[in-house]
Amino acid sequence: MISAPGLRWILTAALVALTFHALWRAVRTSGAAERVSHLLHAAMAAAMAAMCWPQGMEMPAVPQVIFFVAAALWFPAAAAAGGQESGGRSRSQRILATLPHTAVMAGMAWMLHAMGQSMDGAEQASADMDHGAAGGHHSAAPADLASMSLHGATQQTVSGILATVFLALSLWWLVRGLDGARKPVPVSAEPARARAVEHVPGDLLCHGVMALVMAVMFVLVA
Repeated sequence: MISAPGLRWILTAALVALTFHALWRAVRTSGAAERVSHLLHAAMAAAMAAMCWPQGMEMPAVPQVIFFVAAALWFPAAAAAGGQESGGRSRSQRILATLPHTAVMAGMAWMLHAMGQSMDGAEQASADMDHGAAGGHHSAAPADLASMSLHGATQQTVSGILATVFLALSLWWLVRGLDGARKPVPVSAEPARARAVEHVPGDLLCHGVMALVMAVMFVLVA
């Protein structure tokens, strides 16, 4: 997907780091629902890292789309089924708090679906033409940052809108994470709860970086 070597390596390094952080958080957490959520974030970061490389684009899109649609539904479902332990919030408040994560997973599913359609259209066009590529998929020139683009004005418009949404979401997460990292960790008689509070800023920063990478990818394929 990304033909510029420097950008490809930068995004890959960031996504690999996010993958390991999410896996580490999944191991450290005690709640089953929270562990699944961290594992889903790890899977998404790993899938995005694979998308940066030509080999990753050869992976079937449909199973990945199904997986990330299910992942998008997991967050509100887990929040609705959860108890009242999280700060005494109501069910509707817990579901509302999961919407950014749902949006990220749904955006990933849409990106995979749209890119799969564009690649199918390009393959069909290549079969009908002796040279060149049509349908929004083109050979990467040396100055190109991405090796493909989406097919049709509708997909490109949606991609631009999602890039803006995820950029705003990234800034929201990063600001909250940086603000939380500057605050001292409260002393608590419950070590497990204190550790959970301590890692919240790190989680917010990682979510912000992932949303920023998604925004970059949507811009590249638009």
